[in-house]
Amino acid sequence: MASFLKNIAEQIVVEIEKIIGRHVNIMDEEGQIIASTDASRVGNFHEGAVTVLREGKPVRIYSEQSHRGAKQGVNMPFYYKEELHGVIGITGDPSEVGNYAKIIQKMTEVMVKEAYVSRELELEQRFQELFVHEWLSKQWSSTDDFVIRGKTLSIDLEANRQVLMFEVRELRDKPMSQTFRQEKINAVMGKVGEMLDIKENDLLVLWQSHQFVLLKSMQEDSLPLQANQIQRVLETYNEHALTVQCGIGRSHNGLLGAVESFEDARQALIFAQKKKETAVSFYDLGIESLVHKIPDALKEDFIERLFPIFNEQEHQQLLETLRAFLDHGQSIYKTSESLFIHKNTLQYRLLKIKKLTGYDPRTFQDAVLYWLAFNFYDHLKDQQDLKEEQ
Repeated sequence: MASFLKNIAEQIVVEIEKIIGRHVNIMDEEGQIIASTDASRVGNFHEGAVTVLREGKPVRIYSEQSHRGAKQGVNMPFYYKEELHGVIGITGDPSEVGNYAKIIQKMTEVMVKEAYVSRELELEQRFQELFVHEWLSKQWSSTDDFVIRGKTLSIDLEANRQVLMFEVRELRDKPMSQTFRQEKINAVMGKVGEMLDIKENDLLVLWQSHQFVLLKSMQEDSLPLQANQIQRVLETYNEHALTVQCGIGRSHNGLLGAVESFEDARQALIFAQKKKETAVSFYDLGIESLVHKIPDALKEDFIERLFPIFNEQEHQQLLETLRAFLDHGQSIYKTSESLFIHKNTLQYRLLKIKKLTGYDPRTFQDAVLYWLAFNFYDHLKDQQDLKEEQ
């Protein structure tokens, strides 16, 4: 607390000197000068301040010899929440600076109050952020204890919530410093919160250095937020140095419901990035909505048993050909055109894939297996990329 008061004091003396044009000092509860526009006095003992602290009322000093470490001036106590927090002094003839005394005292108390309130809000936001991280990562051991913690933070864990996950990226041709980037992300968070009309029960917190999440509290008559709504919001925020994308989860009830909505939003965001879209809702996902629910171990086993070539570097060209073939609806003509190869070359590659795996991508049944394998492979890679970024 003492270090925080010192930081506030340094700002206060500068601001007050600008107004009255006199040297200003702030002393702590032990009578030490912790901030002054006369830098040579910082750290000195001020006997006049000790008298103010003891008596709780202003002290006028006419002679520098009357109080050790003091100069001519007026020294006044300042309070926060009815508690004496320190002393502020104005240097000069008391008959001249005395007129400022009451005004400066009140100004100091207002500035101290603003600083402490701001700090309390920042701490509350930080505690909220840590709680949401534990919540969405399912890092609680006792549900009852976790619910009690939520109540102390005024967080309703039984509410119906829809989670949105946002990712902010700087454009490659416009790099910026970490500090400036964070300022921009905070600005985006604030703007998104304003445009989505954040209410008291909503939670908007930073997730990673480049991501933030919104846990939107849904009322009985509320309609879920849709991708086109979010897209309009993000396009309205016209920030040329950044790109903002969003994944939108479904609304779910309760403690675990919010976790499920968060997983929905994360998968939707990954899909938005792959498709280079501004916003994607989980409702718009196809097979992707099922893939993330299958354990990674089962995905890896499926690929290894049926299609080990997915993990063999020498067959990457064949896999690129196969992916294009499936993307073009198993059309020989469209695939060969897209790859700029002869149809016979394409047929040769497809036959080679069949020989390597035993599955013919030209048949519908086997093509479905390949299609699943590609979805599993992409999901595992996305998960690995996400871990590396963290």
